[in-house]
Amino acid sequence: MTTLESVGTTLVVGSGVFIVTYYLLINVGYLLIHVLALFQLRDNVRESGWNPSFRAFDSPFYPGVAMVVPAYNEAANIVESVRSMLALNYPDQEIVVVNDGSSDATLERLEDAFGLRPVDAEVPYDVPSEPIRGVYRSATHENLLVVDKENGGKSDALNAGVWLTDQELFCAVDADTVIDRDALLDVVAPFLEEPSRTVASGGTIRVANDCVVQDGQVKETKLPKTGLAGVQVMEYLRAFYSGRLGLARLKGLILISGAFGVFRTDRVREIGGYRHDTITEDFDVVVRLHEYLSDNDIDYRIEFVPEPVAWTEVPESLRSLGRQRRRWYRGMLETVIASRGLFFRRRYGRVGTVVLPFFTAAEAIGPLIEGFGYVLLPLGWYLGILNIEFFLTFLLLTVGVGVFLSWFGVFSEVWSYNRYESPQDAARLLWYGVLENFGYRQWKTVVAWHGLIEFLRGEQSWGVMERRGFGDAATETAAAGGTVEAAPAAAAATDNREDADDGGFVWVDWLADEPGTDGLRWLDRIASDGQPGMLASVADLAVGVGEGGFVWTTDFPAGDGGFVWVTDPALGAGEGGYVLATAADGSVRLAATTDFSEGLGDGGFVWTTDPTLGAGDGGFVWTTDAATGAGNQGFVWVVDTADPAE
Repeated sequence: MTTLESVGTTLVVGSGVFIVTYYLLINVGYLLIHVLALFQLRDNVRESGWNPSFRAFDSPFYPGVAMVVPAYNEAANIVESVRSMLALNYPDQEIVVVNDGSSDATLERLEDAFGLRPVDAEVPYDVPSEPIRGVYRSATHENLLVVDKENGGKSDALNAGVWLTDQELFCAVDADTVIDRDALLDVVAPFLEEPSRTVASGGTIRVANDCVVQDGQVKETKLPKTGLAGVQVMEYLRAFYSGRLGLARLKGLILISGAFGVFRTDRVREIGGYRHDTITEDFDVVVRLHEYLSDNDIDYRIEFVPEPVAWTEVPESLRSLGRQRRRWYRGMLETVIASRGLFFRRRYGRVGTVVLPFFTAAEAIGPLIEGFGYVLLPLGWYLGILNIEFFLTFLLLTVGVGVFLSWFGVFSEVWSYNRYESPQDAARLLWYGVLENFGYRQWKTVVAWHGLIEFLRGEQSWGVMERRGFGDAATETAAAGGTVEAAPAAAAATDNREDADDGGFVWVDWLADEPGTDGLRWLDRIASDGQPGMLASVADLAVGVGEGGFVWTTDFPAGDGGFVWVTDPALGAGEGGYVLATAADGSVRLAATTDFSEGLGDGGFVWTTDPTLGAGDGGFVWTTDAATGAGNQGFVWVVDTADPAE
């Protein structure tokens, strides 16, 4: 053996011993946290079994809570999410949605669903955020406030909400989140127990993919159909029912999920709000609260409550998930480095002496070392020094312990609140606990190394998250940007139940405050608030508003014309017609024009006396007799959100 080979062998063997020892210590720490979590979960389950003799949400002692919802390009979920918050059982809450300069229809969705009106008042003081363009109050829900501001990132949006509320507490909620009806009552419980000491509390986050969401609530809990989302269910169970509970038992909780966490408003303002130079603001703000309160010798507590649940949509593609996890990793490194002054200092209690150092070793450095181990195995085999004992030990400490800890999380779920009730679901969860350790876990080490490289390069991008939306949103893309030929068919096919996503023409009377600006607007999510109505396919025209309706016909006995689709306005009766055009606010509306190139697509609706010019052999005419049409049904105007065709 040459000197170079000898040095290489020594380095490989030494690295192997270091990796095995490192992971042995990390896994011992994980096991202790999981055991502590089990004791904490036992106590929480016992407490949750006690029911007060009064209706909790009628109690005058609950502190006011502002639900601060930063929203950037959340058109797919924002209305359903806000409805879930409006439906919460809580005596004193305000919902503050902060539209952070969205480039999609987020603000328009909110306008259409909740009838926003401008607040005619100046912002009372300086807000540590990007300029605020407008503040709106809902005409139908007095406790709904919408802040429209220039884009500044999630931290910036949260600061705008925190500074524009007068509530004692605020709850940071992601826009893609649906909250259980009693969750807010439960998550504020620590503030009732010790109101002067408690500064923050967090609840559990669960995966909403493929769950049945109606009326802003999860009506039926289902495991995701795809394996990638299913593995994330396993991750979330382990993170919350083991990790967060164990750290709470240690009095060292350093992370409250940004998707569902409650904070004292004054304490967060005292530390200057959320920092703008971090992309994991939820982790950063909790660590800074620990530091600030310890430095000022203020007695405090930060708690985790496992029973209240918020549901969120997780990525279903490796590309989106990779972007999310790289962002999380970069943000974790930012916060760890920014809080390095807390490490191993007794004045910061268990957070400084135990929790932060262990968290850094396990979550920040651990994946990098594990990834290095995967490279070391083939290298050792190539050099002929890989022995079966090292291979089995490494496999046991990574894959074996990983499966055990995942199954520990499943046991905690089944033993406690058990949202997945069927034995088949429990079996699938156990399978996901095995599956995530073969391929998925190794992929995450690659993501961690990629995130490290991005961090060293100074990458600050958030990344675009692909949202499918709650419920059955498979046809959500049949919206305003499609060809107008499909518009009548799309309107006919639209399910006008509250959670329908297909779209349709609806009549709205809040396009602007000026009179005479009502009209038809194409919506790809039918709102029930304010009951604006829509065209629905029915067999009995009498169910509509007024007598009669629109029917499809190839004959025009009730008048000599109808609406047909053409690309030449000269074919119509008079010059010009109606096109689907994008308005200044980004919404899509029917607009009168003599130039069809202004619309979406090359054409528009014109009045004609020759139905054969249209796309198909006929047009829409007004009649009171359904038999006049082709078939025994037609379209009527309804305001009832229940589908009369069902």
